[in-house]
Amino acid sequence: MSRSTHEIPAHAGLSFGRVLRSEFIKLRTLRSTWILLGSMLILFIAFGAIAALASTGQINDAQGGPPRGFGLDPVTTVLTGAGFALLIMAVFGVLAGAREYGSGMIRTTLAFVPKRLPVLWAKVLMLVAFVLPVAILAGLGAFYLGMAVLSGAGEATVSLSDSTAQRVLIGLAGYITGMAVIGLALGIAMRSMPGAIATVIGGVLILPALLTSLLPESWRSVLKYLPSNAAAPFTEVTVRADLLALVPGICVFVGWVVLSIAVAAWLFARRDA
Repeated sequence: MSRSTHEIPAHAGLSFGRVLRSEFIKLRTLRSTWILLGSMLILFIAFGAIAALASTGQINDAQGGPPRGFGLDPVTTVLTGAGFALLIMAVFGVLAGAREYGSGMIRTTLAFVPKRLPVLWAKVLMLVAFVLPVAILAGLGAFYLGMAVLSGAGEATVSLSDSTAQRVLIGLAGYITGMAVIGLALGIAMRSMPGAIATVIGGVLILPALLTSLLPESWRSVLKYLPSNAAAPFTEVTVRADLLALVPGICVFVGWVVLSIAVAAWLFARRDA
């Protein structure tokens, strides 16, 4: 009996498209991916609706909710859940970058893709492809549901055609995605999920706000360049005078994202797996 032979097709060699597909399968087949993306979507929308209900007095003190009126504009009120989305997606980015080091799978990945940087670029592109659409959907869901609650209570609302609302929604989607990429870069650079999660939440998201509140105003000229402060001009309704203007804020935040990826790439290419 003759044994059939199996020829490897000429197009079956390594290509960036195949590396991309590999990273897509890794993210798509993990249960934590859908749990974190679903949690971000639900919390973003739910907290926007809760904030709108509270601001209109439909959740009052007697029922255990916050007092009527936050003193916030409609857009800021309905996008209250963005803070939760940032935390969740920063953690998602860390998991996407550091998980393979914990399981040892990174050695298998690099055995098939000896040139390391394509693996990093594929991870970044797949992370953006997963996070950005959900961040946009969550922002729009929170906006429409929150405005419907405000409108039903006879409160002032803002339409999506408003240029400020568009800037904040687009800015938040970019900010959330950028923080996920910074989380991925920290995960690869530190190779430790606990360490990278603590750094991205404590050092990147919380510490700048604390330093801005506690340090003298003379420090503002330096603190405004930190990532979360640099993002304020395109994620907040009112552009504060003590922070960067819109375009410089965008440039500085993008610079932080590029710098974090550059450091991760440098370390990824030079260290043993």
